[in-house]
Amino acid sequence: MEYTATTFWLWLIPAVAVLWAGDKLLARRDSARCLFHRLLVLAVSLAFISLAGWATLGVFSLVTLLAYALCHLGLRLGMRGRRWLLGGIIPLLLLPLLFYKYGYFIGANVFRQQWDTLKDLVIPLGISFYTFQIIGFCIDTLVKDERMPGLLDYLNFCAFFPRFIAGPIERRAELLPQLQRMELKLSEANLHLGLRYIILGLFFKMALADNLAYAFWDNYNWGNAWMVWCNNLLFTFRIYFDFAGYALSAYGLAKCMGITLRLNFLSPYTACNVRDFWRRWHTSLTSWFTEYVYFPLGGSRTRRWALNMLLVFAVSGLWHGASWNFVLWGTLAGVALVIHRLFHNAGLRLWAPLGWLLTFGMTVLTWMFFYDTDWDLLCKHLEWICTLENYDIKWFIAGCAWQHRTLQSAFIVPMTLLSLAVLLCEYLALRKNADKPYRILLHPIATGVEVFLIIFLQSGISNQFIYAAF
Repeated sequence: MEYTATTFWLWLIPAVAVLWAGDKLLARRDSARCLFHRLLVLAVSLAFISLAGWATLGVFSLVTLLAYALCHLGLRLGMRGRRWLLGGIIPLLLLPLLFYKYGYFIGANVFRQQWDTLKDLVIPLGISFYTFQIIGFCIDTLVKDERMPGLLDYLNFCAFFPRFIAGPIERRAELLPQLQRMELKLSEANLHLGLRYIILGLFFKMALADNLAYAFWDNYNWGNAWMVWCNNLLFTFRIYFDFAGYALSAYGLAKCMGITLRLNFLSPYTACNVRDFWRRWHTSLTSWFTEYVYFPLGGSRTRRWALNMLLVFAVSGLWHGASWNFVLWGTLAGVALVIHRLFHNAGLRLWAPLGWLLTFGMTVLTWMFFYDTDWDLLCKHLEWICTLENYDIKWFIAGCAWQHRTLQSAFIVPMTLLSLAVLLCEYLALRKNADKPYRILLHPIATGVEVFLIIFLQSGISNQFIYAAF
């Protein structure tokens, strides 16, 4: 289910043909046509999930059907009974995620056991995203006393293929009603806007993220602080264009079908403070943790709000991967947010350009705690960038020479400049409309340029979407 793979789009051709034929046969039967569209979308979604592996389909089916049955049972109970039931449902739904993604980590760090059989387990595709979405569905249904949808609409809500691999994590109230009344009218307006989002997403991924990945030095171990910062900057741009590339392609594909998904990114690198950054970065995950973890802990209404914030970000870091570096990355983000809150509560404000510089600089630094999964290497990198002697001009020249010898210098400078140009377009678009950061990049002329750059700058190296691993 890689949007960058030609096979993905070829698999959609039979589905479009079936859609066309079905619409011809059911032209005058509106209710039957709507049912046909919902069945077709579910069939396509399950087909794509099964292509990822039968284990992926099996775990997905287990989690979704179990949640559906327990929610049906819960609606027959009083509110107190539902809350007790939720206390059992949530851990139960988390079990497959804990087993596949965190089994070895828990065994090594909690039980002090090296469970080697769990070390190399293949994580079912999309498990972190659909597990959280289903948990949110259960909470919304039982606590808010929402009516249970039919099984067909519920399965579409869980399996909807544009967002299956890497989100967004949709809320029941936002996505489910659209799927219940879904009619796949391939209107000119939907196709026109949807295709531009798809092209922009592919441009982010294939022209920018993949080239930035090529220039990145994996497991760098030569002691040059300049190279560490270079890696940090490359990864800063790469992870944004990689993840946003998926999110924009998913948004565009859904839009072609007449469905509006949540925009997972609102130009986070133009934020002038860390609070604004996290409001714009992976918006669906931020919203999920705020609604289902931070608020139940008391949110900002208690004296321990700082502890609540740190806990939420530490758990959010662990959500990204079963390793201590992710926990540290999340905790550092939480610390930065606590400092900002204290600064803001004291009535202090920073000049916007200085705020942006500090926010972006902090982001570039902390991404190192995300990509360095080797703890010893992470400590070395921290030591090198904290040692003044490593910033000597000879180290800078040596770094340039290493990049030149591996032909990566040809990618770093133009890719960095192109990345900055894209962020400038996002910033200018936000100044005109705070809800449309990609307005300039979606202009027909910009779309034409993006198509050219996708063809011209293709690295020829296929990199899996980073967040597909989560």
